[in-house]
Amino acid sequence: MVLFLGLDHVNIRAADLEKAVQFYTGVLGFSLVNRLQLGPVKLVFLSLGTAVIELREEKNPPACRDGLVDHLALRVADIFAAVRLLKERGVELLMPEPVEIGPNHYYFFFRGPSGEKIELMQN
Repeated sequence: MVLFLGLDHVNIRAADLEKAVQFYTGVLGFSLVNRLQLGPVKLVFLSLGTAVIELREEKNPPACRDGLVDHLALRVADIFAAVRLLKERGVELLMPEPVEIGPNHYYFFFRGPSGEKIELMQN
């Protein structure tokens, strides 16, 4: 069974969300997909072809330990099987279990070998 299906999105921290949206849509030709407000965090999803970026603006953000590119997200067929595999291989996990954000829609974060943050997405 194939667990890892491909890149889902890349998350970029935006100092000024509307300025970033204008740049990616007006200059680079991305299209608006969705806007979300999750507490103090504003998210905007943009697409260009099969590429998706998630722009993130946060009031009083924590120190940018992960840099301006906050994380990359991989789409998976079975997030629970993928997390079991990560646990078996001793990967540094950033959460205990996948979090459900909609019907059969889950996310989960872990770290790569250089400390990079990686997200799994199932939907």
